[in-house]
Amino acid sequence: MSTVTFACAAKFIGHLTYIESTRTKMETLMYNGEIVRRDIEQIYKGLYLDAVCSFEHFLEDLFIGLLTGRFKHPSSNIVPRVAFKSSKVARDIVSGGHNYVDWLPYNHTQQRANAFFRNGLPFTLLEPRDRQIIDQICCIRNAIAHQSNHAKKQFNDKVIGAIPISPRDRTPAAFLRSKFRIAPVQSRYTNLIIEMAGIAIKLCS
Repeated sequence: MSTVTFACAAKFIGHLTYIESTRTKMETLMYNGEIVRRDIEQIYKGLYLDAVCSFEHFLEDLFIGLLTGRFKHPSSNIVPRVAFKSSKVARDIVSGGHNYVDWLPYNHTQQRANAFFRNGLPFTLLEPRDRQIIDQICCIRNAIAHQSNHAKKQFNDKVIGAIPISPRDRTPAAFLRSKFRIAPVQSRYTNLIIEMAGIAIKLCS
C-alpha cells in the first residue's frame, strides 16, 4: 500500500530533530563549563556526519520508494520509466550490483534519476541554489571525514570563500558552530540542517 512521499521527509526530519536535541544538551554542558571547546567541536563533527548520512539515506529511500510504488508523490508528473515490485530488486538494479551507492554529490542522484524517472523528476526539480547548498554540505562533510589537502581546499574555496569569519572558526567543526546570524541566534550547523530539511520537503511536495 502506498503512502504519501511526505512520510519519507517526515522520517528524515524527525531524525534531524533527535540529533538537534543532542546538540542543545551539549551546548548546555559547554555553557556550564562541563566540557571544553575541543570536546564540543568533536560532537559537532559527529552530529554533522550523522545528519549528512541520514540525508543520503533519505534520498535512497525516496528514490526506491517511488520506483516500487511504496511512496506516492503528490505530483502526477512523477513517472518511473520502469516499475519494480520488490525494493530489493530495485536496489540491486539501481546499484548496478555494487554494495553501496553514492547519492552525494547530488549529481550522482540526478544522473541516476534521469535514467529511472521521466525527466528525472522529482530529483531534477531542485533550483541552482539548492544544489549549491548541497555542494557546500558535501564539501564540509568531506573536509571532516577525509581531511585530505584536496578536501580542505574545496572547503576553503567553496564554503569559507569570502565569508568574514575569524581564523579560529575556519576549521570545519568551528565553522559549523560559528554564528550564521545574531537575531535570532543561529549557528551555521543549524542553518544547514534547516536547509537539508527544506530540500527534503521540496523533493516530496
